[in-house]
Amino acid sequence: MSRLLHTSDWHLGRTLYRHSLEEDFDAVLAEIADIARESEPDLIVHSGDLFDSRPTPREMLRAMRVLDELTAVAPTVVLAGNHDSPGCFEFLSYVSGPDRGRGLFFVERLRAPDDGGVLTFDACGGEQRIRLAVMPYVHPNRFWQPASVFGVTYADYAAAMRGVQAELTAGLREGYDRDRDVLVFAAHVFVAGSKPSYSERSVDIDAAYATAAADLPAVSYTALGHIHAPQAVAGAPGPARYAGSPLQLDFGEADEVKSVVIVDADPGRPVRVRTQRLTSGRRLAKFEGTLEELRAMAPQYEGAFLKAVIIDEEPNPQLAGRVAEIVPKAILINAVPAVVAAPGAVVDAGTEEEPDLPESLRAYMETRKDLGESTVKAAVAAFANLLAEVDHETPPPSPAEDMLQAALEHTWTEAP
Repeated sequence: MSRLLHTSDWHLGRTLYRHSLEEDFDAVLAEIADIARESEPDLIVHSGDLFDSRPTPREMLRAMRVLDELTAVAPTVVLAGNHDSPGCFEFLSYVSGPDRGRGLFFVERLRAPDDGGVLTFDACGGEQRIRLAVMPYVHPNRFWQPASVFGVTYADYAAAMRGVQAELTAGLREGYDRDRDVLVFAAHVFVAGSKPSYSERSVDIDAAYATAAADLPAVSYTALGHIHAPQAVAGAPGPARYAGSPLQLDFGEADEVKSVVIVDADPGRPVRVRTQRLTSGRRLAKFEGTLEELRAMAPQYEGAFLKAVIIDEEPNPQLAGRVAEIVPKAILINAVPAVVAAPGAVVDAGTEEEPDLPESLRAYMETRKDLGESTVKAAVAAFANLLAEVDHETPPPSPAEDMLQAALEHTWTEAP
């Protein structure tokens, strides 16, 4: 029986409201490496967003150390997500990829099946094979044509993605041995109907640019990345799952149980898909109530990142200090009163820095009784996205810029 370990969306380099998560990443990555050693998979797949943005040398070192540990267990394939730099992946592949005799594969861009888009790995001591089709993040502007004045339409993107997936699936099935081969598809993509955590950038989970679940290939397992909430995908022709992020990356994920996915498969038989819970890393917690209620519950917030909304009849200018005294072993992100929640009321305890802007917006919007929770989350996510645009290695094409460049290169002159 072939075994696959699926993980995703590490987002190394991410911080939580200016608080470092380095010790949390170290702990959870060590836990993932331990799970790999214990489960002994034939193949390990990371389905994208290895980094949160262009990585520092320290973050690349952290990634390579744990990937070295995983590669010592089984061949390891890492797809580029929308947060990853293709140039960085090319560099990492050059210094530590298969050309260097390593079982570590970085997929930095979309490739044709015969050019690295389909990979084959021995399993069960050579008795079986895992054939893996890989689809890293595909930007909508990839399908823009210079002749198109209005850029890519939603229909264009959906049709183009169906074509990409069909081509990879055809390559996956070429030379397929039904008695030996287990077919797997890995992709960094937003599938319609999946539930985001809203720690994703809102522009990247636009439903208009979603892939239909029914368009995913009918294979033994589809390993998905991009959405941070671990979940199975309904409506897919075969088992498909988002592994999710290994850490809670925002307070919208405070109640999520993080995990990796272990898949057992035999050719031509139903697969067994199970999740293994991850317990490392400091948890995120939210509290709403009075100061006395918080005092009674204080022990359960030890070591947690805490957001506190305090219900009090009287204004309290020293609110953050009072909360910090009650829960001294928590990492206090902010403390706001439940009713008076002007932007200036958001206080980051233990620091003299200005309040976090997205959190200030959230605090203000939560005072509006006419706004639902989903509206608040979406607005805050969009605002955070504007403040923290990812610096891509190569910016996507701009239709207006291309048209202007063409006009400059082919200027019109009056006939004599």
